[in-house]
Amino acid sequence: MWGGRFDKPPADVARAFTRSFPVDRRIYREDIVASRAHAAMLGRQEIIPARSAEALTEALDNLLVELDQLGGPPVNADDEDVHSYVERVLTERIGDHGRRLHVARSRNDQVATDFRLYCKGFCLRLVTAVLDLLGVLARRAEEEAETIAPGFTHLQVAQPVTLGHYFLALFEMHRRDVDNILYAYTVADVCPLGAGALAGVAFDIDREFVAEELCFSQVARNSLDAVSDRDFVSAVLQACVTLSGHLSRWAEDLVIWASPGFGMVRFDDAFATGSSMLPQKLNPDVAELTRAKAAAIAGAATGWHATLKGVPLSYALDMQEDKRAVFRVEDDVLAALRALTGALDTLTVNRERMAAVAGMGHSTAIEIADYLTERDVPFRDAHAAVGRLVRLAEDRGVELADLDEADFVEADARLSADVRDRLDLPTAVARRTSLGGTAPARVREEAARATRWLRWQRDHVQDLVGRGLPPALQPSARAAVVR
Repeated sequence: MWGGRFDKPPADVARAFTRSFPVDRRIYREDIVASRAHAAMLGRQEIIPARSAEALTEALDNLLVELDQLGGPPVNADDEDVHSYVERVLTERIGDHGRRLHVARSRNDQVATDFRLYCKGFCLRLVTAVLDLLGVLARRAEEEAETIAPGFTHLQVAQPVTLGHYFLALFEMHRRDVDNILYAYTVADVCPLGAGALAGVAFDIDREFVAEELCFSQVARNSLDAVSDRDFVSAVLQACVTLSGHLSRWAEDLVIWASPGFGMVRFDDAFATGSSMLPQKLNPDVAELTRAKAAAIAGAATGWHATLKGVPLSYALDMQEDKRAVFRVEDDVLAALRALTGALDTLTVNRERMAAVAGMGHSTAIEIADYLTERDVPFRDAHAAVGRLVRLAEDRGVELADLDEADFVEADARLSADVRDRLDLPTAVARRTSLGGTAPARVREEAARATRWLRWQRDHVQDLVGRGLPPALQPSARAAVVR
């Protein structure tokens, strides 16, 4: 491909170190689709003979079908990268027509185009998987709208909430993930093809035609930036870091909740593992490995950021590491997301135990402070009075509701026995009716709103798939994904 300048081939160790084919063979579909658009444009602009453009497009179409059936390019191919593999195969099959494909194109703008296409597709695969999780969360929120659950701060029981409210909190976290992923999609949705190596090209090319053929919404406006920009990679990786961090946080909750000390949930056998020695074990390995994958994803993203910050404009081979980072992250985040979605979908809730834990530590004490505040007691005075009652109950080893009426009056004369009516868990939860609160009525409202949003977002993503990816790269046409 570039041997004319050199008197000798690269040393075996140098070639093994620099070649990227074992990694980037994964984007063979994107390279073929982008090459087809480029060939069509070259013929349309009469930069190459029409017969060459026709031969190229036909050969590229045939190669795509063939590689899909094989599951991708052969692993043992000796090419430098997937781009040289495709060009070599074309040249072997159609001779000089294949040699004309690379006019008005550099591997610099070629690989940037291919990988932008890949990252757009990854974003749409990822957001679809997140929407599947959100569907489970919305359904379970409705199912558990009245289930009393402990709300924690500092891993101490703080106030009772409903389990549906907890699931809606996760819904909000992952709704933001959808926003982040779709933002990354827009960052990737720019076509750099036609920028050449870095300075543009001297031929009368039609970059807008190529962008339209490849379903890009924009054309890169500066050739130097077009080949050096990898912000889209950083945006994709950062969206995955945030998503996997969210998954890790509630995976940790499930690990704790499933432990014998809490016993509030149980993993389905299909999403748990056992012990090779201890026959009684039911281990939450799906949730545990999610935490580890989150760390690996953060590490891959950090490594990529450290790589990119030292690369001067425009292109250097450091940047081929972008694919290694994205592929590793893609595999980890999608696997964790799908496994944890299944675990949540089949999770069994021990409602009695969950309510018992929710009542620990005088979790409804704030109800007494609210009672006093309603009677014009300054909140700090009410807080201090309830604190004395909590200390008294702890000293006696009883619950707040078990204290004598005289104890309440001694703490504050404006307290009376009817304050006990507020201390049971369902009453305390039902009183939290503020917008965004945990009252069952509010939870049902928010679950319905979440379901409506989810329906709209699914339609939106499906529309993006239809107009944002060439037909050959859409999920329905993707016969194989190379790993």
